Amino acid sequence: MVFTAHSPRPLAMGEQISHKLRVDIISGSIADGTHLSEDSLATRFDVSRGPVRDALRQLESEGLVDNRRKRLYVSFRGQRDIEELYSLRESLESMALRLAIERTSTEGWDEVQQLVDAMAAAAKSGDPEAFDLADMEFHTSFYRLSEHRRLAEAWRPYQRTFEVLLDMSNTADMDAAVIDHQGFLDVVRAGDPDAAVERLHDHLMRAKGRVRDAIQWSADSSTDAV
Repeated sequence: MVFTAHSPRPLAMGEQISHKLRVDIISGSIADGTHLSEDSLATRFDVSRGPVRDALRQLESEGLVDNRRKRLYVSFRGQRDIEELYSLRESLESMALRLAIERTSTEGWDEVQQLVDAMAAAAKSGDPEAFDLADMEFHTSFYRLSEHRRLAEAWRPYQRTFEVLLDMSNTADMDAAVIDHQGFLDVVRAGDPDAAVERLHDHLMRAKGRVRDAIQWSADSSTDAV
């Protein structure tokens, strides 16, 4: 499967390389266990080794690259890692959502509504880049509104990975995703944290299902890295 994710903002060279490699790893274009050589990647991207080194360091911090005796290998086990990522995200975001409901004013939720409106406008105009940017900010807003700095910091290393996963899961039917987010926000604004967390679970499970449908895994994607 050939998949191209939209980068939500202008990127420095190292970030451009990490973004491209992130897409290739998650989509299965680069298989789990593949050795990543700085020299080979520098040749591929026609850059010096510095930006490549920066990119690999970033991917290692996200858990997509594993350092074994100073050699770097892809570490993404397909569906197994998707399950881990979404279960971790649900735990973090549920806590953020409960705190946000407790601490956020009407004006704060009005700002989140503006993000849903931005998603609707992007869907109407057929702009997946603007759609994904608003979608990611919608979910990140829960961490901001939670007023819990360390919780937001726990989410940050995985945000770029989920930018790719959101791109995979949303652009097939942006109109349906807008309806889903609006319904989700309506539940959140009603002020019942248990109902909101239950809706978050359903929301993330649907997104995870779309991601799994979108990715064509390599034959050994469900096994451990070699």
